Parts: sequence; structure tokens; C-alpha cells
Amino acid sequence: VLSLVGSEMCIRDRCTAGVSPLDTRADNEISGGISTPANLELLRISDLVYQGAFRIPEKPNGVSSMNYSQGPIAYDAGSHSIFLVGHAHQQAVAEYLVPEITAKKNVAELKMAKPAIQVFSTVLDRMQDGNPEDLDRIGGLARHDNQLLISAYNYYDAPADNVTTHLLLRNARDLAGSAVKGPLSFKGRAHTAGWMSPIPDEWQQALGGAWLAGSSSGEPIIGRLSVGPSAFAFDPEDMSHSDTVATRTLLDFDLTRPLHQDLSSDSGENDIWNHLSRAVHGFIPPGTRSYITLGHSGGHNSSVCYKCIPEGLSANCDGYCAREPSDYYLMYWLWDVQDLIDVRNGVKSPYSVRPYDYGVFETPFAGRRFGGGSYDPVSNRLYLTLQRA
Repeated sequence: VLSLVGSEMCIRDRCTAGVSPLDTRADNEISGGISTPANLELLRISDLVYQGAFRIPEKPNGVSSMNYSQGPIAYDAGSHSIFLVGHAHQQAVAEYLVPEITAKKNVAELKMAKPAIQVFSTVLDRMQDGNPEDLDRIGGLARHDNQLLISAYNYYDAPADNVTTHLLLRNARDLAGSAVKGPLSFKGRAHTAGWMSPIPDEWQQALGGAWLAGSSSGEPIIGRLSVGPSAFAFDPEDMSHSDTVATRTLLDFDLTRPLHQDLSSDSGENDIWNHLSRAVHGFIPPGTRSYITLGHSGGHNSSVCYKCIPEGLSANCDGYCAREPSDYYLMYWLWDVQDLIDVRNGVKSPYSVRPYDYGVFETPFAGRRFGGGSYDPVSNRLYLTLQRA
């Protein structure tokens, strides 16, 4: 059974319904009323304040359950609910109302969500144009208007030639019966097949889009993935009107130009990104110039091996693993939006950018992997799914 906790973070202590608590534009206006990166602040990870957590019942409903869930999540502010992907085998989506969030630090004391208000329904098998590239994993969810935006990928795309990455569920209030548009192609391909998040109004023109799409390595076939967190600007309206969605590269890496060259951490000097690193969510809080990406990693202290026997164990690991079984942790990487603008303007290359801060991300629970995230700019709350809590 995969334990799953929905954890809620708040940027600083400003969680207020109906107001964007980080909207500091009134304090940052310059002549002409335009904010620039120079007078908006860079956040620190300590600005994220733990608010509490809750649990999701594992009992089967619809065609799936929360057992062995990978954890992609989308928060719906209108109904104060979350959409979640269930068991990896079905890749189905359900909706749960968010229960009372308590700041308990013992999983057993957290409130349990009530039964799903929309039971698990599959979506990858309902695309209007079929599924010619066998997309079999949901990478991210996001709510937009009355729709559910979904990114997807083929878990083991060995030739690395898949070009379809997204689909659009037309009516999020009808998971079981809604039409599903897709598959759609994003120009960034698998480098965009993870999270999706809105770009604050003040940055949309400079970044060239209304939303961000991103992903990273940490799944099989690394050569098709961004070897570090990525960011591509796009317009979600394009998903409704076209089968091919334009993207604008803002942050991106590949196997020849990774975030760090020492992907096995053999040197003992790589504490930022290796074969075990994966980012699962990225977003820009309004009123800041920070692009926050969150995920997990391992092996930075003991190094990374492939199908080896970790210390103290008797069997080989299935793929890449840390040599020391306890050498795994949640991670964060923080980026300056100005660097992303410089990439868009051709001043910098997308693989030359480095985070201004990164490190281990602490939570009250012992989970070592994030499954997904969803940021609500109105309440200023960040929801994260923590696997194996």
C-alpha cells in the first residue's frame, strides 16, 4: 500500500482567501506602474511555511484506488477540491474534497478525506484521436476554466521519438463522461510532459506565454528528457484550438548539457542533480521573481550505482539507486525569473542557467518522494503529494 499525504504549504504566513497575499505590486511600482525583476524579491525556501496536511483514503472506487499512486495533483479553488491520479496501472483520475487541514506531524493524526466526489475514471484511452504513441503515464494535472489540462508520456519510449504529450478533458465536472481532446503535441515534447502552472500577469509578456510547462529526468530513457528542471511558456487556449501547441523555451537541459555533468555523484562534489533527481512541480508566485521547482533526489553523499546491491542489502536495485539506502531526500531548486527572460531574449542559453538556491526540502514526515504539486495564487497555498509517508 502506498501511503499518500496531501501537504499544504504557505508562502510566508499570508494565506488569505480571496486575496493574493504575495501581490506586492503596490509596493514595487516604478514610473509607468510596471514592475521589473530588479524590484521584485527572490524568495528563500524558508519563506514556505508548513500549514498542515491531510490523508486520502486508499479504498478502491471507480476503476482504481490510491494504492501505488504516483501523485500528480490539481487543486480546484472553486470547489476546494483536488484531482488526483490513482494507481499507476490504471492512470485514472478522481476528485476529492479537501478535508480540514491540521498541522499534526504524525500521519495517523491527520484528517482523512471523505469518499471521492468523482470516482476514478480513465482518460488516456478516451482521446478523440486515439493513442498512437501509447501514452501510459500521466505527468501532470492542472485546472483551467472548466477544463482539466493533462500531460502524459510513454514510460519507456526507448527510441525517444514520441511527439504527443498532452490532452484536454473538456469538462472537469464530468470526469467519467467528458470529451477528451488529444493527443496534442507541444513543441518541447517530453521536456514539457510534467507540471503546468499559470504565469503571473506581470511576467506573461516578458516570458512569452500565460502558463509554464515543465518536466525533468528521473524516468527511463534519459536522452529524451531535460536533465534538470525545465520551463516552457505556452498558452492553454491553444490546446482548445490546435493539435500542436507552440512553446517558448525558458529553461532546458539535455544529456550532453545537464544541470551537472557528474550524474553518478562519484566526485563527491555534486549536490545539485544526478541520475536520481527528479522535479515534479514548478511555479512562479505572484509578486516575486522566483521560479520554484520541487522534487527529490538521492545518492549525493554515497554516490549513485546502477542495478547494484546497496550497502547492507542482499538484492540488486531495479535501476539507478543510492549506494547507501538512507541517502534519499526531498529537494528544491529556486531560479531567478530574470534568467528565464534572458533565455527568451537570446541573452543566455537555456542550459547555462543555474538556480540561485537549492538543497534538501524538509517536511514533518518521513516520505522521500514528491508525486506532484499544485499552487493556488489566490489563497497563496501550495499543495504537494508526499509518497510513502
